[in-house]
Amino acid sequence: MAKRSFAALHRQRVAAQLAAEASQADASPSAEPVSVSPPTNFTAGLAIAMPAAKGKPSLAAVHRQAVLAAQAANKAPVGLAAARPADGPAATEYELLLAALGTDIASLRAIQSVEAKIAKKAELIDAYDAHVDATLLAATETGQALQDEIVATMMIWRLDIGDFARGLDLAEHVLHFDLALPQNIVRQAPTLIAEEVAEAALKACQIDQSFDLDVVNRTIDLTSEKDMPDQVRAKLYKARGKLLLREAEAAKDNATAPAGAEQHAMASALAAFQRALGLHENCGVKKDIERLTAKVQTAKD
Repeated sequence: MAKRSFAALHRQRVAAQLAAEASQADASPSAEPVSVSPPTNFTAGLAIAMPAAKGKPSLAAVHRQAVLAAQAANKAPVGLAAARPADGPAATEYELLLAALGTDIASLRAIQSVEAKIAKKAELIDAYDAHVDATLLAATETGQALQDEIVATMMIWRLDIGDFARGLDLAEHVLHFDLALPQNIVRQAPTLIAEEVAEAALKACQIDQSFDLDVVNRTIDLTSEKDMPDQVRAKLYKARGKLLLREAEAAKDNATAPAGAEQHAMASALAAFQRALGLHENCGVKKDIERLTAKVQTAKD
C-alpha cells in the first residue's frame, strides 16, 4: 500500500478532530454559539481573546477558527502565500490573536533564562493550536495560503521546545507556501529549520541523549531544494552521520538486529560525513571519516 502524503494524513487527523469538537459544541446547551462576525469594539474583542491565549480555546472558538481559515484561504491565489486581507471577520480574528501573541512575546522577553523561556513557550503554545490546525487544514484542502506570522512563530516555538514532529509539520507549510518569518528573525526559513534541528541532534549526541534519526532525515528532505549556507547543510549531514553511528553501535550490541545492520549503518554514516565534508571542510568530521573508512573496508573484506 502506498504511503499517504502528509497533506492526506493531516487532513484526516484535523478534520476528524474538528468534526468531533463541533459535534460536541452543537450537543452541549452551554456551548457558546459559533459566530464569524467581527467584534464591534477591538479592545473588547482583545479582552476576550487574551484569556484564551492562556490555555486551550473553547470548542466553539476552534470551529470558528476553521471556518475563518477556510474563508481566508479561498480568497488567496494558488501557489505562494498571499498578503492577508485588511478587513473582514477573518482579518479581525487574526489581528486579535496576533495581539495576544505580541503580549506573550513581551512576557518572554522579560525572562533572561533560556531554559525558563522554553518552559514558558511550552506553557503558552497550545493557545494557538486552533488557528494553526485550521490554517493547515484549509491549505491542504485548497492549495492556498496567506502570509501568517502566527504559524511561522509557532513553527519556531515548536522547534525551540523540542516538539520536532509538530515543528516540521509547520515547517512543511512554511516552506511550501514561502511564508515570511517574523521581522526580528534574521535567518531565512530553510536555514533556521535546518540549523535548529541539526544543533539539537548534535547536542543530544554530545550528552548521550536519544534523538530521532527520522527528524534529521525529514529535515534534509524538506530543505534539499532550498537555498542555505553550505555550513548549515553540513551540520545536518554531520548530525545524520552521528546518529547513524549510534545506530551502528546499537546494532553491534543487539543479538536480534538484522544481519548486516551494523555494516549498513556504518556505511550510511560514512556517506553522510563525506557529504558534510564536501559542503564544509571545517565541519569537524575528518576523524570520523578516517575511523569509519577503515571499519567499512574491514567489514567488506
